[in-house]
Amino acid sequence: MTDMTKFEYLFERFYRRIEKDEEFFNYYNVNMSEAIQLAHDRAKGCLIDVLDILSSTSNLQVDFSDYDDEAEILGFKTTPTENKLIIDLMFQVYMERDLPLLHAFKINFTPSDLSVFSPANERNSYEDFIARLDKNNKIALDDYKNRDRLTGKLKKTINYTAFMDI
Repeated sequence: MTDMTKFEYLFERFYRRIEKDEEFFNYYNVNMSEAIQLAHDRAKGCLIDVLDILSSTSNLQVDFSDYDDEAEILGFKTTPTENKLIIDLMFQVYMERDLPLLHAFKINFTPSDLSVFSPANERNSYEDFIARLDKNNKIALDDYKNRDRLTGKLKKTINYTAFMDI
């Protein structure tokens, strides 16, 4: 039987990434075990979204659709690079879930409200933050695609000595 990665391992890393986000872990009128289950369900939703994103990405060396969401296990052993990539993408998916709230926030204010208080700077800062996350994750994904997943070495390199005679 091949090695596999448990979702729980990825959840633990994700929880460490967002440990300061009180909204993710604090729920009203629920006991501790219910709060843990809610956090687990939310993390699982982010992970499934990320696995679906990676599954639809071409030229990857492993099949990220090889998972069992009931058993909460990936059908292969992830590398440290893959773990970081998955966690970074989970964080992006989690943060992007607040983008619709920004739109609702914008609609709820009238022009007179906005002359006293303008949420534009905060909204723009958050949107810029999401754009930065997206850019960094695309760069990391591209770098991952161009390297051997086990050795980390570039798949294709330029042989500069072939051009010495030109």
